Amino acid sequence: MAPTESSPGAFPPVSGAAEPRSPDQKGATRTVIAEGALLDRPFLLSNLAATVIACAGLLSDSAATIIGAMLVATLMGPIMGIGLALVDFDNRLLLRALWTLVAGSLLVVGVGVLFGLAAPLVVPGSEMLSRTSPHLADLIVALASGAISAYATTTPRLSAALIGVSIAVALVPPLATAGLFLSRADFELAGGAFMLAFVNVVAIQVGTSATLWLRGFRGPRRGVAGVERVLGREAVSLVLILALAVTLGIHGVRLVRQRHFEASVEDAVTSSLLAWPEARLTEMLFTSEGGRTLATVVVRSSERLTPKDVAAMEERLPKAPDGSPVRLKLRHIEVEVVSRGD
Repeated sequence: MAPTESSPGAFPPVSGAAEPRSPDQKGATRTVIAEGALLDRPFLLSNLAATVIACAGLLSDSAATIIGAMLVATLMGPIMGIGLALVDFDNRLLLRALWTLVAGSLLVVGVGVLFGLAAPLVVPGSEMLSRTSPHLADLIVALASGAISAYATTTPRLSAALIGVSIAVALVPPLATAGLFLSRADFELAGGAFMLAFVNVVAIQVGTSATLWLRGFRGPRRGVAGVERVLGREAVSLVLILALAVTLGIHGVRLVRQRHFEASVEDAVTSSLLAWPEARLTEMLFTSEGGRTLATVVVRSSERLTPKDVAAMEERLPKAPDGSPVRLKLRHIEVEVVSRGD
């Protein structure tokens, strides 16, 4: 017999979780979440408007405009619907929310592509590029955001918190970014933007499901959904979030090592240039050439540096993260120093 809340095998109530306790309160929460997962005219129009605003903000590199798009978008609704459906054993809601999420995402990407084709070609700014490389921190933020979204939905006095959550993990900007890059046939950056959106979707859903389960949403009857059954329903999501956490964690470690290496190279070059008081390091670029790391530096100086000077600098450089030596290429820009005569 399945345990009830009054039986010894029941799941204990969560401390501080006073709402929702009655069936009516839970029913009202289910209704709110289910309505947010509907593929209706308000859902389509709000995301259409959000995408247009987001594309304008991305192309103009305007953070304020993008925040405006985040407030209009409603893609969080179907993700919360998926989260509820999994722990509440509502397959009908699950299918409806999945369809709404897919349709809404395709709408955003499609509008992004059209906007990119119609807009004049501009150099991608920091707002676009920042949404093409997801990190472990993005997954953690999305996980926490999904949890607080579910908690706020079940706690009326915290409903205003959903505004802040919608800004923290908005899905329209990365999907719109993917559409803009697809319009330029830049599939690598588009893939990075898609990955960020995917990370957000998975983490929000897991955070939502965990919170709703702890808040007592475990099926139409009390105690119907134990830990084992819920874990079975969440198996795909849990595997995905674990794989994403490991992948992003490894990527983060590599990124930290690469940035430390680049900073060390810059320090070595800068200290070498002290022999030329008027020399200034203005630019540094790292590429790969023949399986080796190539550091190309641009130096402005009134004195021309010789190949021997460059070789001496190269010997002072640290090894690349993979342990290979670094080749240095120096581009010299000669400047004339003019001073007032005595």
